[in-house]
Amino acid sequence: MLRLCVPHFYGIIGQQRSFNALPFKVYSLRRRIAEFTSNKYDQNRVAVLGPDLACLEWLMECGSTKVKMADGAEITTIGDMRKYIESNGLDVKNLPKAEPLESVQKKGESELIYSARWKHTPGVHIVEVDASDSAIANPGFPYFGQCKRIEKLKMNFCDYFGDEGIRELAMGRPAKTLKDLEIVINPSVSDASLYWLVQLKALRRLHLYFLPYVANRAAVVRQLRISLPHCKVTFPEVDKIGYGYEN
Repeated sequence: MLRLCVPHFYGIIGQQRSFNALPFKVYSLRRRIAEFTSNKYDQNRVAVLGPDLACLEWLMECGSTKVKMADGAEITTIGDMRKYIESNGLDVKNLPKAEPLESVQKKGESELIYSARWKHTPGVHIVEVDASDSAIANPGFPYFGQCKRIEKLKMNFCDYFGDEGIRELAMGRPAKTLKDLEIVINPSVSDASLYWLVQLKALRRLHLYFLPYVANRAAVVRQLRISLPHCKVTFPEVDKIGYGYEN
């Protein structure tokens, strides 16, 4: 899919709401286009491909940079994605009819129930995602929900998701598998995301930078460190263009 780019007009003018109205109108229109193209969640596709391959398809259709699979395969293009799925016995252009799932996803379910539900799908799964500069949007985030063991997720310069997307991560399996999360430059993530971030209990590294709609950065950092004592939390003040990495 052609990347639906939005110029990064977020100049270094502080982390508060000091943007003029016109850019946000353009941004809103392009975000809606992204949400109604590759970001439609398709339960039938998940039922046939399995959660990880369906998620892989969504990520690459949205222009993600790289997805690493548990078998060592690294997917960087739509062509790579299609070949990888074909190597697991499925053709994305001619999928078989979806069979009814044995059970419905429940948060905190056992691995036994999870394995039984997906026993008919290829036994491959995603371990790392770099979705930087992609068009992933909130409506597509349910694709993450049943992924077996995503451990690392990088979502830098992703303009189209916000608090609702983080909620989907916290409500699904990533809440107990995700160890490393990075979000840099996002005009839609706000203080409200804190409620969901603290539920990602497996996190060992959380890096946030340049989130203009987080009004109280210091309070968010303090609460994250209290709620996630085993996680290294970094959320530096905005003082230069870049990723905000510590030296």
